[in-house]
Amino acid sequence: MLAHSFTTFLRQRSHLWTVVGVALAMAACATNNSKVRVDQDNSANLAQCRTFGWHPSDRQGASSLNEQRVRDAVMQTLKSKGYSEAAENPDCRVSYSLETRELPKSGPSVGVGGGGGSGGVGGGIGISLPLGRKHKFASTVTLDVIDAARNAQIWTASLDQALSGRELSQEEAQRAVQEILSKYPNHAAQ
Repeated sequence: MLAHSFTTFLRQRSHLWTVVGVALAMAACATNNSKVRVDQDNSANLAQCRTFGWHPSDRQGASSLNEQRVRDAVMQTLKSKGYSEAAENPDCRVSYSLETRELPKSGPSVGVGGGGGSGGVGGGIGISLPLGRKHKFASTVTLDVIDAARNAQIWTASLDQALSGRELSQEEAQRAVQEILSKYPNHAAQ
């Protein structure tokens, strides 16, 4: 009798564990694990890029704080990888683009669930109300490496990331650039 009760108990709980497992799997898929997307000209020799400079920009006027943060982070990271900066006649030039956007607010939602087992049927209703939700922002940072002699793009990489505010902070710029340039070879490794 005790063994039968324990077996029934386990069978009833197995449905709960299945639901919990599915919920965890869905939550894992929904996390924002941004990944660096890289593309390159396979015929290009990245080892020829020993010095870097900035590709001329179409932007006019004073540079924005975002631009200064990205530029500082790029040159700091490239120097840490063994490259040097050259204002005139660099081997390669760097260009970047930054797109920031406000993420849409989620509205109220209702969920209905049901289940059953060898001992009963259960169900439930859940309601989600987004109370006190602040605005959320995201950005896409893209870095391009251009062969200065050929004036041709030879490497590009981009990363999507969440932002703490409307503008890119120094830490967010540094983190994005370091993650992107982690996919670019070190000078010593070439």
